[in-house]
Amino acid sequence: MNHKYRHKAAFVAAVLFLQGACFLPSLVSAAGTVDTSQEEAAVRKAERELLVAQDNLIQAQRALIAKQRLALQQATGKSKSEINSSPSNIPVAASSDGNKIRPYATVPVIRPVELPIETESVPEPLKPTILPGKQAVQNEATTAPAVKMPKTVNVADIQQMIVRNHGVLAREEKDIYTTEAAIPFTFTGFSRRESVDAVLDALRTVNGRATFFVTEGEMRKYEDAVRDVLRDGQELALCIYPKPTESVADICANIIRGKELLKNKYGIDTQLVKQFSGVVRKETQEAVAATGNRLIGARINAVRSRHKDYPSAEKILPEIFGVGVPSATRGGIINIRMDWYTKPDLAAELFLYIKRKKIDNIAYNAFDDVSGVNPSNDSAYALRSVGDILADTARLWTYPVPKERYLPQLAMHPLISRKATHEQLVDTLAGRYIGEHTVKEDRVIGFTAKDFEKLDLTGTIKTDEPVIFLTFDDWAYDNSINKLLYVLRKHHVPATFFILTHNMIYNPNLLRAIAMEGHDIGSHTNLHKPMATENEKGKEVPTESYEEYYNDVKTSYGRLESVLGDLKWQDGSPVLTKMMRPPTLAISDMGTRVILENGFEYIVNGHTSTEDYAAPDLETEIKRIRDGLYYRGKVRKGAVFVMHMTDAAKYTATALDIILTENEKKADGDPTKFRVGQLSQYLNGEYSQAKTEKQLRHERRKIKWWS
Repeated sequence: MNHKYRHKAAFVAAVLFLQGACFLPSLVSAAGTVDTSQEEAAVRKAERELLVAQDNLIQAQRALIAKQRLALQQATGKSKSEINSSPSNIPVAASSDGNKIRPYATVPVIRPVELPIETESVPEPLKPTILPGKQAVQNEATTAPAVKMPKTVNVADIQQMIVRNHGVLAREEKDIYTTEAAIPFTFTGFSRRESVDAVLDALRTVNGRATFFVTEGEMRKYEDAVRDVLRDGQELALCIYPKPTESVADICANIIRGKELLKNKYGIDTQLVKQFSGVVRKETQEAVAATGNRLIGARINAVRSRHKDYPSAEKILPEIFGVGVPSATRGGIINIRMDWYTKPDLAAELFLYIKRKKIDNIAYNAFDDVSGVNPSNDSAYALRSVGDILADTARLWTYPVPKERYLPQLAMHPLISRKATHEQLVDTLAGRYIGEHTVKEDRVIGFTAKDFEKLDLTGTIKTDEPVIFLTFDDWAYDNSINKLLYVLRKHHVPATFFILTHNMIYNPNLLRAIAMEGHDIGSHTNLHKPMATENEKGKEVPTESYEEYYNDVKTSYGRLESVLGDLKWQDGSPVLTKMMRPPTLAISDMGTRVILENGFEYIVNGHTSTEDYAAPDLETEIKRIRDGLYYRGKVRKGAVFVMHMTDAAKYTATALDIILTENEKKADGDPTKFRVGQLSQYLNGEYSQAKTEKQLRHERRKIKWWS
């Protein structure tokens, strides 16, 4: 007999014995003597009742075991004899390499068949003991209610799904990996009709489409609200709420049953599944994968228990985004629960407030070019449903890019060996370094004046054409980078983005989008540690050791590959370049050696650093760019501009827009008219920045004269 039921049977026996004993006082005669014959009869009666109860309990257990074996037989296809002879009665799957797999990894044990025991012939006095009451079920973590099976499948079908899935776990998709300029919103919670109506009104107001996840219970109980969502052209998908005790098979049944109802009642066939709340367990991930669905999560989940009685969206917003997050991210899912807040329309208010504060600020708006007013201004992010974004397969991609898709040209080949002398380093660097004129007096370690005779400090590319180059450093959020992308797209000019990769991994869609719009990508290291910095005594010192800087540089390139490793231009060359922009433009013997040893082909500083991160106003930024553009009334040929993509460089996009617009109006013969080139077309591996013998002679004479 099961250990648990032995305890219960003993308890019942004690109860029955005491019930019999309570009649003993009536057996005592008035004279104070005990009628022993009646006492013996009562004891024998109690013993018979106990035996009957025990026998009935044994029969119920046998029936339960028989049904469990039948369920296992249906699920595995084994005969009754095979199941009886199995030591564990649990099927074990074999992996693709023939090794045994732990049963639960691919073939979860079927939960004991959840048939009500009261259907068996259990005596009435025993039912309260054998079957816990409702309160007891809630308090007993190991007990779960029976799972209602879908109409189209049975236990065996579900078990086969699980086996075929081989234990694969569905990834909870908090971001949709797409280059589309869109933000997906999801909504849950249909229990309050006025909240649903308010959200639908808000979506109509902004011409947005979102995904509403509805549970099976909500489909039945709030049919009118669900149908209104469909009538408004919004997307409907399945929401589930797995209990902590439910197995993979249980959750599979819930998903299939919910999808059946959604299709039969509302005509919606979906593969999108979302858990209503709580931590997503591995059982849920496996069930979603086994049933062939996608598990949708959220990058920003607006539901916080403390927000229930908040009076306004203005108070909620900083707590869900954080004060340092200025905008939403391309493809990042934002979830709002409609029926959570005490204030009925707060969910709708929060949605509109997020759009105004975190999405509308992504669009470019300047002077006569305002998003929503100028039909050609396509800088605004759209509000799209999850399904709509997933349907645009041309802009979907896989992150990280599988390494087998990496272009072979991306393989890094060291330009110098670790045993290279300082002179060999300088000679190699001479052809690979596009310098900056101030990086000589400071921000330098390990190079002498004689070394700088060989190194270029002009920051210009060798060309006879009126070509300039735009470059942007660091990393940022969509609100600043998207404005730059729009201005560059508007004027059909390319640029080079030197990416700081430490935070890029949290928004890879944006980097992929930059590349897809035709721009070069280079590295700006991973942690933005300069090769040299000034200490409190005014001395230049390194910030990292050789090993630290080597790993930093290598990590940055690997992270860029994980986003861009499969992208190439029409001529077959990779979008990801082997160009490096050192932080603060500083250089050192050790740092440049590390960069060349890693296989980077060019270290690119530049002629003009506009210091746009500190520009006090738009006029100042425009002047700084123009000062770098022209020399003696003509275009400074080959000039490389160092700018930034961060939010601090708030005037850069507008300043470029004004300058590029002005340049387009000039006649072709105008000596001040320039065109914007693409660095990768010049720095192609064959190009050398080394000075000619004539330049070297000039430099030597110049230095000697000044000395």
